[in-house]
Amino acid sequence: MFFLVIYMFAELDDMIKGQDDFKQDLVEILKDKSKTISVFDQMNCTNELWEGLKFVQGKHKKDFFETYCKYFILRINDIKDDKNDYDSETFDFDEFVKFVVMLENNYYEIGDMDVMRSEAFRSIYAIISLYTTFVLEEPIHPVGTKFPGELEVEYDDGVYYCPVKENNVDNPKAICQFCIAEQLEY
Repeated sequence: MFFLVIYMFAELDDMIKGQDDFKQDLVEILKDKSKTISVFDQMNCTNELWEGLKFVQGKHKKDFFETYCKYFILRINDIKDDKNDYDSETFDFDEFVKFVVMLENNYYEIGDMDVMRSEAFRSIYAIISLYTTFVLEEPIHPVGTKFPGELEVEYDDGVYYCPVKENNVDNPKAICQFCIAEQLEY
C-alpha cells in the first residue's frame, strides 16, 4: 500500500511539472490507484472509522458514520467504475498544486491524532479528496452531512454551504481550505 501512494504522488508531481490540468489525466491516476484498494481494506477502514467515532455521541455518531462510509470509504468503488469522459474538462491548476503539496505533507506526517489511521485509510483519504475536489467539484463533506447543533452542509441556488468551514480553513492539515463550499451563516 505504501508504494501505491508513493507512485500516486510521483504521478501527481509529473502532472504538476507538465502543468497538466486535465481532469481525465487525474481520473486515470486515481482509478489506477483505487483499483489496488481491496474490499478487505475498505472493511478495515470502516472498522477504523467506527473506532475513531467512539467519543461522538448518539445520533451524531450514526449519521457521521453512515455519511463517511458512503462518501469516503465506498466512494472508492465509484472511482473504479467511473466511465465519464472528462477529456475537455480542466481544474484550477494553482489550487491543485497547493492541494497536492498539502496532501503529500500530511500523508507522511502522522501526528498524535492520526495514530489509528492506517496506510489504507490515508490512501483512501488522498484519493477521495482529490476526486471529490478536482473531478466532481463537490464539497469535501457531502450535502446533508450533519454537524453538532443540527447544522448540515447545504446546497442552494448553485452554491454549497458548510457550517464548519471557517473553523477549519486556517488549519494547515485540513483540506477545508480547498473545499468549494462557502461558510453557512447561522
